[in-house]
Amino acid sequence: MALAVALFSTCLGLVAIRVMGMGTFVVTGSSMEPGIQKGALVIVKPASPTTVSRGDIITFEHYGQMTTHRVIAIDPSNAASPTFTTKGDANTVADPEPVHFPGQVGIYRASIPLLGYAIVYAQAYWRLALTSLAALAFLFCGAMLVFGNTRAMRPRTRRQTAQPARSAQPAMIDPEELWASHMGWLREATAGQIAT
Repeated sequence: MALAVALFSTCLGLVAIRVMGMGTFVVTGSSMEPGIQKGALVIVKPASPTTVSRGDIITFEHYGQMTTHRVIAIDPSNAASPTFTTKGDANTVADPEPVHFPGQVGIYRASIPLLGYAIVYAQAYWRLALTSLAALAFLFCGAMLVFGNTRAMRPRTRRQTAQPARSAQPAMIDPEELWASHMGWLREATAGQIAT
């Protein structure tokens, strides 16, 4: 029950963060420790690059990966799209390449330690659970096609009273007796028509 309450509270908190226009990212490195730990969930507010100041912590895409680092210098030569020099707090040197953002940048607002690990685990767990459910549904549908509903396929019969068992031997038919029976039936059926 406690786990369900914790998961519900986490989901509610994440929805509230999104409703307020903020974003979340999981920290996968340790370059910002001790302030922001590896595995933390970082909450950022989208903002224009022109509002970023020296000392702000920003989240940006760098080589296809989201990075959260501190701004240590701003090149104001292009006021509309400034260039930033960033550095992780745990790193001894600045990032090798300055970055600039034509659109928006995420300004750090808060971090929740270890919650990023929980979210990554939950995402993997739900992927596994949904894949398993899809596989089970597929197998169930396949089994229904192959085996069908045996109860619906059986012909319904009335309960019969006990009868003596019939022999499994084939009955012998005398062709002359069969012909005589047929001719007798034919004479009876046509007797009324010929007499008129």
